[in-house]
This record gives sequence, structure tokens and C-alpha cells, in this order.
Amino acid sequence: MIQKRHNWFLTHIEYQGHGKAKFEDPKGILEGHVLIRFNEFGNYTVEMDVENCKPDQPLQFDLLEFFSAEKPIKENGEIEFTPNLGSNKCISLIVETSDGVYSTTRNIIYNPIISFSSNNQCKVVFYIVESQFDVKQERVPKYWVMPLFNFVSKFQQRNLQLDNHPLRIRPRQDDMQNTTSLAERKELLFPSNLITFTFKNNLGFIEPLVDFSKRKNILYSGQSQCVITAVMICEVDCQSCQSIDIENLNTWLPLGFLSLLSLATGTEVTSPWVEFRDVNGEIVKRIHRNFVKPTFSKGHTTISEVTHQGTGYLLTCAQSSPYYCKQPLGSVLFDLVQSSSGNFTIEDKLNKICRAFDSLCKYHNLDTQNLLLGLDSINQELVKNTLQSAAKNIRNIAKTTIDSQQSKLLKKIADKTINASNKDRDFGLAVTDLLKKLGLHDEAIIDSHYQSNPRTDGTQHWSGVISNYRGIVVHKGDFGFQVGTYDVHDVVRITHHLHDILVRIVFQMLGYNGTYQPTMIRVPVKKPVDWVKSNLSAKELGY
Repeated sequence: MIQKRHNWFLTHIEYQGHGKAKFEDPKGILEGHVLIRFNEFGNYTVEMDVENCKPDQPLQFDLLEFFSAEKPIKENGEIEFTPNLGSNKCISLIVETSDGVYSTTRNIIYNPIISFSSNNQCKVVFYIVESQFDVKQERVPKYWVMPLFNFVSKFQQRNLQLDNHPLRIRPRQDDMQNTTSLAERKELLFPSNLITFTFKNNLGFIEPLVDFSKRKNILYSGQSQCVITAVMICEVDCQSCQSIDIENLNTWLPLGFLSLLSLATGTEVTSPWVEFRDVNGEIVKRIHRNFVKPTFSKGHTTISEVTHQGTGYLLTCAQSSPYYCKQPLGSVLFDLVQSSSGNFTIEDKLNKICRAFDSLCKYHNLDTQNLLLGLDSINQELVKNTLQSAAKNIRNIAKTTIDSQQSKLLKKIADKTINASNKDRDFGLAVTDLLKKLGLHDEAIIDSHYQSNPRTDGTQHWSGVISNYRGIVVHKGDFGFQVGTYDVHDVVRITHHLHDILVRIVFQMLGYNGTYQPTMIRVPVKKPVDWVKSNLSAKELGY
């Protein structure tokens, strides 16, 4: 698929020209024609046809020795050499193209392919973690552009300020005049709306590619698990325009937006590269980073643009959150998105949800329990002194022990002794304490429901149920539905409820107060984040 209309954005990137690869030991340079390709499906190739090898010193075994960190050894008048191709570290690759310079200097892995039957012809295949392309002309960056893998949504918004933006995908009048086919005109006109957001006081937008419908069908039909579907665009603020190199990108570019888009759509969204363009839309720089190549799976859509129109608002709100782009939110978002994926079993989904809760409980210091707090002040002091004395005695033993390994073990025992009153908390109790701390009423609602509708397994409290289920997925891994050990409907019900609680907690952390789609409700609804009140029926939570 090729973008036919606006040629400012290409879904297939190609660079080629004369390249130089610099190596560390033995030092030297490889020269040759290099062809680099990145495509819309997340695949790339970087290949050099070697034309010249320039080692800093003569090598007895030519390319075999150049690509190896091992040196020839002379013993008893004979030279022994065992090549280890690829062990000579490549420290840079620079390619001069007709339009600019492609370069990479970090974590370069390569595979040399030497044809001994063809006069030692050699091709080198490079595996690049991150690289960049800089145009020759001096241009000032005005906009950043992130192509989006697997972003599937509706686009319902329009902003007059953006109608004539130089990087709009939508057709202009001259495009329409050059298009004779009615079908082509309809396709061009279809994706005219946007998702808008604010970033650093600048108006940004997400717009689908012209053939968005075809790309969406490719994902839904399974033809590909990854394809570019849309672009996200905003202005580069004055301070950031001096920091558009790879090493500075994380300091200001909103890469955290990708996780938020994943949360909103229920599908992992990433980006293959980042472009910087000038006021006229001309390319200034393109940075390729080895973002995770997502595997498409339709999960739970928490924010529908048809029903809620809150995706852009979520991006805007999140920037003011003290949790944005920090832990534990990053790992919680990852597990939360994955837990609704159709690629996982119900056990895997619940496991990921439990991991997310573990992270939150640890962050709020709810993952351990200090047993001392249950004692009166006199016994607390007695136990503290006893533990400190015991730990001190064990450390003294460690000092007098000759065996270093024994000494290390004794020191670890001493450290554990002084904290012997701390123990890992029951998962269910930790989660219910977390909900109370955050002002969520789910536990009380479900416990009341269980009193009126006793469970067949005799468990009286919701905390006990989720502790039991966590133990199954973490330690056993299988609910044994085939033999009827557990009720699949109950497990799914609990999983959906826990997923929804996590969604509400994350929205609360991000400062999002728009509406969303609860996990356990299948028909489209607009629920506020705080919709679960103390008087809510358990039936509305799926029970």
C-alpha cells in the first residue's frame, strides 16, 4: 500500500548511498553501497555490499580476521586462527545519500556474509536499534510526527484551526481536481476528521491515513499483525527544537502517549519512527527507534470516539499528572492493556491484572504487613530490642567466619532477622486496602452481595475470592475448567471486574474525568470514572 495523495508522508522509507562502517578491534573501516528500507509493517533491512576494507594495520586473513576480535596465534612456527565472525564491534555506520545522511552509533549488531567462491565478495547485514536521518538543507523543525502502528479508532472531531495545516492527510482542492474516479474521491473524503489534543500549549491531532479502512481490514482479517494506520502530529516548542537528537528525545517527546492510546483502544499501539518537519512540511530529521513491534489483537475499548470522544482529552489530562511516564503507572498500563488481549488465556489475563495490582500495592506500601503494629507499646519495644540483638549477634558471627560464602549468607540472615516482623500481605487484603485508600466502594458492594447470595465454595468475602484466584494463576496456572474444579463464568466475572477497577484507578491517577466504557458492560454506555457509588447494585458490576 502506497500513499497516493499527499507525498509528504511515506509509509515505506528507503535510503541508499555510499556508506562507511567503523570497527573497534581490529580498527578499520568498511566502505560500500548501503541500502536501507523500513516498511509499513514494521520490518526493516540495512545491507552493505562491501567494496573496500581499510584496516588500520595489515591482516593475514583479510575479512575473516577483520570481522573477528580474535587474533592469529603463532605456535611452533605455525599460525593458528579461529575466526569468530561478528565479534569485532561495529561502532558506527554512516551513509551519505543524495538527500542527507543516515547514521547510527549505538548497539550495532551485524552479520557478515562472505562468498569465498566469488573473489571474497562480502555483504554485511546490520541490525539497528536506533538510527537517524538528517537532510542536507538547513531547516528549522516546526512539527513532530509519529506514525502509529495498529491505532484503530473513529475520528469524530474537527477543528477549523487545523483545516489548512501543512501536514493534514485530508485532500485539498487541487487533489480533488486531479482525481477523476468517484470511488477515489469518496476514499479521499472519508477520513477528514481528527482526534485532537493539546501538548505544551500547542494543538495537536491524530489523523487516519487515506486508506485507513483497508489497513484496518488487514489487521482484522489477520493478513498482518502490524501496520501503520494513522499519524500523530503536533508542534515542536521553542525549547525542544534544540533537542531533537536521539539522546534527547525521551526528555520531551510524549512517547507516553502511545501507552495511553493503547489503553483507550484496547490494542497495543507503538510507533516505528519519529519525523521532524519544518513550517512548510518538509522533512528535517527522521529518527528510527526499535520500538516494540505490536501484535494486533482487539481488546477492550475503554474510550470510544463514537460514544465518549475522550481519547484526545486523556492525552491532554495525562501531562499534568504526577504519575505520567513514571512507575508504577508504566508497568500497570502495560499489564492492563495486555490483560484484555484476545491472544491470552483467561489465566494469563488474570495473572497480568494481579501483577498490576501488586505494583500498585507495593507503591502504596500495602504489600507487606508489620506484625509489630498489632502489639502494645511495651511488647513492641521488647520485640524490637530482641530482633536487633539477634541480628547483631549474627553479624558478629559473620565477621569471624573465614568462609566468604558463609559470611555472605550470615549477613543476609541478619538483615532478615531485623525485619522478621514484616511479612508479605494477603493479596486480597492488600487490594481491598488499596481500594479503601483510593475511595473505591467495590469491596463493600460485593461483600454485601455475597451475604445475600452465598457462594457455593463457601468463601464469604470478595478479598478471599481474589486471593484464591491469584494463587491459582500465579502458582498453578490452570483453573481446570475441563474437570469442573472452578466455574468459568465466575472467573471471567471476577477478571472483568478487576480489569475495570484497574481502568478506573489508572484514569484517576491520570486526572481523566471524562466518560468511559466499563469492562463488564457490553452495550455502549457513557459512565463517569467515579460511577461506582456505595449504593450501586452488584448486578451492575456483572454479579
